[in-house]
Amino acid sequence: MSSPSPSPEEHTLQVQTLYVRHHPAILAYVLAMEPGFADAQDIVQEVFLTLTRKAHAWTPGTHFMAWACTVARYHTLHFQRTRSRRVARLDDDVVELLHPAPSLDEAAFQRRLMALQACMAKLAPRSHQLVMLRYHHGQMPEKIAETVGWSVNAVRVALSRARQALRECLDRRLALGETA
Repeated sequence: MSSPSPSPEEHTLQVQTLYVRHHPAILAYVLAMEPGFADAQDIVQEVFLTLTRKAHAWTPGTHFMAWACTVARYHTLHFQRTRSRRVARLDDDVVELLHPAPSLDEAAFQRRLMALQACMAKLAPRSHQLVMLRYHHGQMPEKIAETVGWSVNAVRVALSRARQALRECLDRRLALGETA
């Protein structure tokens, strides 16, 4: 005899619990597309509301992160369209390297995230600072140039080299199965 289906309230609570557990990963996914931290947090709050409202659409035992990241992707794209502003974004190939598609399982996602963290730690201090200013704090190259006392072109070149170093490091680590 199978156990009874959870009530709608229990099902919603299960979705909310999974959201809380995976919140950092969902935020990282949104930040890959929307580098402004405050905007990304707003988007993730909207994702929570949508997941709660549509909890009935998720089937227990299926891949929660795939569903949550799909919802996050739509919210992020909607945010960017409705704000009608040019958003500093990573190139699509970089987004794919830095953040896996929602179809990856949780273990694969965690391996990629750990590999990225290890690669970030290996960047030269100045490159690490530039990447953090650009993608974590959402600063444009012009503002970064003021902060570090470089020309805008020098910042762009340094960021390009840092992204290339991250791509190569991620490729190497993931090919060898290394994460940390």
